[in-house]
Amino acid sequence: MPSAASWDDRFRRGDHVSNEPDPFLLTSDNYWPLLPRWNNDAEAAPADGLEALDVACGTGRHAVHLAKAGFSVTALDFSSQALARAGELAAAEGVSIRCIEKDLEAEQVDLGNETCDLVAVFFYLYPPLFDALRRCLRPGGLVVYKTYSVDQLGYPGGPSNRQYMLEHNELLRDFAGFRVLRYEEEWEARGTAALIAQKVP
Repeated sequence: MPSAASWDDRFRRGDHVSNEPDPFLLTSDNYWPLLPRWNNDAEAAPADGLEALDVACGTGRHAVHLAKAGFSVTALDFSSQALARAGELAAAEGVSIRCIEKDLEAEQVDLGNETCDLVAVFFYLYPPLFDALRRCLRPGGLVVYKTYSVDQLGYPGGPSNRQYMLEHNELLRDFAGFRVLRYEEEWEARGTAALIAQKVP
């Protein structure tokens, strides 16, 4: 696995820098009203008081989108340079996010127990983390996950090591027992798999 220092260098050079959230995260907006603590009071922010976790947040494009919607967002990454850029993006967009430097692949990583209403993971894969992801969601909470699949092996770009790619239908197995709201695999021009699922109360 590349070190935090190597990722710091990449973010410092401007690699992996985008301010635009992935379209799949925008798709998830439609499912947020399913959250048990979603506020339907027209006079209040619908996501007011809801906790979101952006795992392996990079430069914060997804964390900032969630914060702009009203979520209280915690952004995790092991690159201090990425977190610095995420903080800068949040400030530029007029929102606040909590940035925490964390090695997500350390032994027995703890993301909390039923502390989050929404967890977002984009273009990061470490299978031992799935248990912590499931556990940190409150009953009725949503997971929004998208990353490369093995179909990416046929195209340039993305990871070169198969261990960083999802097998077909792997996300469905990893979140077995969740209510699957949306699942899709892309195999033309690039290979990805993406899931929106709700933790069953």
